[in-house]
Amino acid sequence: MRLRGPDGADFWLGYGMNVHRDGSVEGLEAAVRDTVGPLRERLGTDGPFGLAIRLDADGVADLVDDAPRRRLLADTLEAADLFPFTGNAFVVGGFHDVGAKASVYRPGWAEPARVAYTLDFARAIAGLVGPGRDASLSTSPLAFRSAREGRDARARAVAHLVETGKRLCDLEAETGARVRLGLEPEPCCDLETTEEAIAFLTGPLADGFGDDDAARARVGVCFDVCHQAVEGEDVVASLRALAAAGVPLVKLQASCAIVLEDPSDPEGRDALARFEEPRWLHQVVAGSGASLRRAPDLPDVLRGRDAARWAATAPWRVHCHVPVHQETLVPPLRSTRPALEAALREVVRTRATPHLEVETYTFDALPAAVRAPTLVESLARELEWVLGVLASEGVRPMEDR
Repeated sequence: MRLRGPDGADFWLGYGMNVHRDGSVEGLEAAVRDTVGPLRERLGTDGPFGLAIRLDADGVADLVDDAPRRRLLADTLEAADLFPFTGNAFVVGGFHDVGAKASVYRPGWAEPARVAYTLDFARAIAGLVGPGRDASLSTSPLAFRSAREGRDARARAVAHLVETGKRLCDLEAETGARVRLGLEPEPCCDLETTEEAIAFLTGPLADGFGDDDAARARVGVCFDVCHQAVEGEDVVASLRALAAAGVPLVKLQASCAIVLEDPSDPEGRDALARFEEPRWLHQVVAGSGASLRRAPDLPDVLRGRDAARWAATAPWRVHCHVPVHQETLVPPLRSTRPALEAALREVVRTRATPHLEVETYTFDALPAAVRAPTLVESLARELEWVLGVLASEGVRPMEDR
């Protein structure tokens, strides 16, 4: 949805279309027909409607290579007043494949294939939004931390991001569309905390850009509230730190993680085990302050060799995207919804970014107890909750077409 704040500032809100299994152009078209249409009707909104699209490598290549198809899709979306303001360019291949796990981070930014995919996605979304419009892309936080990319991986990642920033400037000169890229910090990745992201963007990456301020402005941070809440961060302080450092906030992903306050409680661990599934990593960060422990996946803390020590380290915060409208999950589990509410208020008050994406891609992997009857109903409840928070700050949907 297109929203307007009390001071006239515009915001775009959409749901992350990585909840859909198919990353092809046909998959995007089907999602628009089968989910976006009914969702819009369920919400009762008649104004411009934002899309947070997801395309895999084959999908973006199809749009880049087939200009008539790209123009047809752009015309179709425009006729329906649908605006693809942002895209998820994190996962290059299959995202919902069983056993995806750490493969979703490959290729990393040290590899040329990551550059090629990102620039293809940028060209595709530029063709969909048209001249004079802004779009954002989220991307991998360099690589998964345990990946073996070689001793010079960080230097190659810097060089590739600098190249990408410059090419995004060229793309704007060619198409008139401005596309920005947001590195998305995530637990157990090369960029994990807000502090690490700031150090990278204001240090090695800034040095790589040199005095090319235009290219540097094309690369910033996608702030996923779930991820930074898992790290135990004060998300408002993190957002303010990004602003103070001059790091562009490309978009905010409105998302919630799981919290288990007392991991020594067998009932709590049993409840958490219900969120285990075979597709994605669910990183765990335990403890508070400077005394944090990290594990790449739930089985490591529930049944690993060191499970007893993990059970004695409280609380556990788990990277599992759960519906943002529910603070109480399977008892005694709760979500990090208060952190998300605080982040949304901060972004509106400071106008830190106009792009807001509700990202709960886990819908069909969630226990029935925390899942709405249908995807459309789940998305509607999440968006309604976010709209309620935004409304309390004076932000309203624009109903004029």
